[in-house]
Amino acid sequence: MKTITFYSYKGGVGRSLALANIAKRLSEFGKKVCIIDFDLEAPGLHHKFKENIKGINQGLVDYIDYFNKKNSLPKSINDYVTPIKFNNKKYTDIDFIAAGNVYSDKYWKTLFSIDWIKMFYKKESQGVALFVDLKERIKKELKPDYLLIDSRTGISEISGITMSLMADEIVLLAAKNDENIQGIKQIIKTLSQPENTLTGKLPKLNFVLCRIPYFERPDEKIIELRAVNAVDKDLRKFIKENDLPIEFNNLFVIHSDPTLEIEEKLLMGYQFEKEEISNQNTQRSSRIKTPISSDYLELFEELTKEKLSIEEKEMFNNLKKAEHLIEKALKISDQNQKLEILLEAIKLNPKSDEAYSQLAVNLYSLGNLDDALNKINKAIELNPESNDYLCTKGGILKNIGNVDKAELVFKNVLSRDNKNLNALIWLGSIFYKKKMYEEAYKCYVSLINYYPDYEAGYNNIANLYRIQKNYEKAFEFIYKALELAPRDFTSTVTLAEIYAETGNDNEFYKNFELSLSFGMPKNQAERILKTEEIYRKYFKYPKFINILKKYNIDIDVSK
Repeated sequence: MKTITFYSYKGGVGRSLALANIAKRLSEFGKKVCIIDFDLEAPGLHHKFKENIKGINQGLVDYIDYFNKKNSLPKSINDYVTPIKFNNKKYTDIDFIAAGNVYSDKYWKTLFSIDWIKMFYKKESQGVALFVDLKERIKKELKPDYLLIDSRTGISEISGITMSLMADEIVLLAAKNDENIQGIKQIIKTLSQPENTLTGKLPKLNFVLCRIPYFERPDEKIIELRAVNAVDKDLRKFIKENDLPIEFNNLFVIHSDPTLEIEEKLLMGYQFEKEEISNQNTQRSSRIKTPISSDYLELFEELTKEKLSIEEKEMFNNLKKAEHLIEKALKISDQNQKLEILLEAIKLNPKSDEAYSQLAVNLYSLGNLDDALNKINKAIELNPESNDYLCTKGGILKNIGNVDKAELVFKNVLSRDNKNLNALIWLGSIFYKKKMYEEAYKCYVSLINYYPDYEAGYNNIANLYRIQKNYEKAFEFIYKALELAPRDFTSTVTLAEIYAETGNDNEFYKNFELSLSFGMPKNQAERILKTEEIYRKYFKYPKFINILKKYNIDIDVSK
């Protein structure tokens, strides 16, 4: 069992998130992992796995309290373990020793009743023996390959125990400011004193500089390099001047990620993307590169380089290659070339639900709808908890004509996440096509309530009111959509259609042409002209014909 403690002098540097990402990657390798939340005053590990934890009954504070009151150890450490369970077949479940049930008053009363002075400083105190024994019990009873400890910040009895008594290796995380760096210096100076460690041997230290802005432009990279090099030079100088027995290899960097300021999530790998629906019939997706994910991979490689077998290292390299191939595929416009790359990624990592999902999208765009459905089902089999995959499946089902099955899929997604943007859009679209306008309206109202800046929701409500000939409301909502996105071609063509129905031909012509100038695709324009009855009355007017010719819209106006 290898024990790694994650420590930061100050909070807010992403310590717990880094530990959680490393733990999840280890579980992907089939490693048995145990994690402990020692940050008793501000525990947060349970938030990182909130989707995978059903509830916490007891934890570390309860274990300590039992020992203090009974003057003996609990019968089994398993009574204090909360399982972290993954539906995704790529991952092995993790044993989690939480701080305790932090949502109960009992937790805080118990925590504040612990006499740390008595435990560590009074004659015949048993605190040190308790935690040394805790590590041994975890080793014997839970049998993990890795024990990862989330330490308390600052300098305290608990942080000292997690580093000096329990750790084989320490990850020291700090932001680039004097308070953080000086705190880290004090810690490594204290750890370097042989009397402060159980074995007299200093645990291996890994220095990580956190919350560094990521610059994409090469000419701006020098800002990051100067910042990192300054800290690297300062730490090396400190170690040398104080003659500390520390082997200092690399200074690792974990970049800042604006998306994590809104919602923390695990980002281990290169496979992170954001998908949005642009309107009720079409889907657009854009890949968002997440530099922080590759930062975690570099740290993971360092922490495991002595423990992974040759086969596991090969697996690690294959996983990285597969993820890079997925990233590469998303940048290629040639669908056949993209297909070959994704198949190669699956060959390297047969458990890559991301590769199967992207392959499904690729096959769909090539017109291989049945194959696309098979591949997205495989992605869902590997990762049943992904609502994104279910939405992709629902979209495929809808477009191959299995509308009722698609409806059930989107309802299932909304039962799991009632704010899911894709499901609300697609389900609203299905109800619209079925002329179930009241149900479609409910979907779109939920959409604008949850996403008030999403223009498509207002556009779709406006279109519903147009169909029902409530033109006052139709104008109200379409102008809200255009206020949010003045050059959106979908909302602009809806405005044109409202004017057509109210008999204002000049405004119809103007806004229809604007929608084309704003970028409405030629095939989409041809489709609505063929399917929407409202346009037929304009086919006989030269002004409209001239607009179509100007934008090379190919439509037989004689029909």
